[in-house]
Amino acid sequence: MIFIAKIKTFLGRGHERTVRAKKNVILSVVYKGIGMLTGFLYFPLSLEYLGVAKFGLFLTLVSVLDWFAELDIGITNGLRNKLGAAIAEGDDEKARGYVSTACFALGSIFSGIAVIFVAVCFVLPWSDWLQAEPQLNQEIAILAALMFGALAINMVSAIIFQVFYALQRMAMVDFYNLLSKVLFLLVIVGLIYFTEDSLVLFGTAKALTFALVPLSVGIYYFRGELWRFRPSYRLVKMSLFQDLFSLGVQFFVIRLSMIVIHQTNNLLIAHFVSLDEVPKYEAAYKYLSIFLLLFIILTNQLWAATVEAYQKGDIEWVKNTLRSTMKIWVGTLVLSLLMIAVAPLVFDFWLQGKLKIEVAMTVSVAVSIAITTWVNMFNLVLNGTGKIRLQMYGWIFAGLMNIPISIFFANTLGMGSVGIVLGTVVSLVPTAILSPLQVRKILSGADRGLWAR
Repeated sequence: MIFIAKIKTFLGRGHERTVRAKKNVILSVVYKGIGMLTGFLYFPLSLEYLGVAKFGLFLTLVSVLDWFAELDIGITNGLRNKLGAAIAEGDDEKARGYVSTACFALGSIFSGIAVIFVAVCFVLPWSDWLQAEPQLNQEIAILAALMFGALAINMVSAIIFQVFYALQRMAMVDFYNLLSKVLFLLVIVGLIYFTEDSLVLFGTAKALTFALVPLSVGIYYFRGELWRFRPSYRLVKMSLFQDLFSLGVQFFVIRLSMIVIHQTNNLLIAHFVSLDEVPKYEAAYKYLSIFLLLFIILTNQLWAATVEAYQKGDIEWVKNTLRSTMKIWVGTLVLSLLMIAVAPLVFDFWLQGKLKIEVAMTVSVAVSIAITTWVNMFNLVLNGTGKIRLQMYGWIFAGLMNIPISIFFANTLGMGSVGIVLGTVVSLVPTAILSPLQVRKILSGADRGLWAR
């Protein structure tokens, strides 16, 4: 009882914004922790069902389709900022207008792209691109069509998650993401017991959970508790689209660069090394992402809260929160070192000898995650202030450098898949220096010129 009382006291202490953040963080830790455990369970099950090569195909195709998610031209990120600002001002009508305009714009974009993509995907040489067996080309094409259709539905229906973020109810997003993972795991178990290995069935399971969960959540909340943000065609306005797009286009460029940096690794490994190496990279990343858990939760909360704090001129709160987040980042480095030390034992137990993951891969992935979280910690503060021009230039530079450097390390230096991961690390170094400098200038009121844009 004393312990519970102390927890309640801790949760209730501080600024209202801080109290809200603490409650969301604790709930998110629980949901993400269970979600991570679920991911650890379905990884070896997926290997068992599809085999190493087919699972590598699936992971590579998913990473390729992630590129198309950025065809929202930055609308979702622009929506998070503009919606958060409208809610902070108490203007629900404007907030609903932003939701309606974003929903209409994304629906128009992705319905058109989906029709074109599905029409051409059956004539594309998938097996050549992915270095797969020729007889798998038709199966890959069907999988691609299914996954892209699910992506189109998800992009529109997941607007409800942006509303949750703007309301600083991030834990709700984590809960429904957890629900998707649990449903996917249950379907995989069913596939193992009742069917033979099939990329199409596996992809259908992923597509259904990926699309239907946010769709159902959106319908439920927009018809109930969050009716005041429910999208309506009459509230769609070009002026609001320009608001979303003016900031969103910069987010769009940033996200495209991030896709080149983070989502091309699977494709580069598949093409320049082998498909069998893709699950090894994914396994190392999934394992080491444990030390990302609390950090991601805090930084997601930091964006939404920074929008509100910056709108209200509460710079001191932003400074204090950033200091606390930096301490946690240092803690994650210590945790990552411990995880690297015990990684061989964990991999043997978890994957039951199906994959052999070299220490060099584990270390390079850990370094990649560490520099990525360092950059994101400061960039999320910049996102909340809307001053992202310099950040955009840094990401563009990193995106242009990533693939050539990765190929140079992998082929010329003979480092294989490890070299591709290290290419990500090297390309992020300039951004890792510039972003902290800009945040420091903004929070001290010394930002001028490009530093203030």
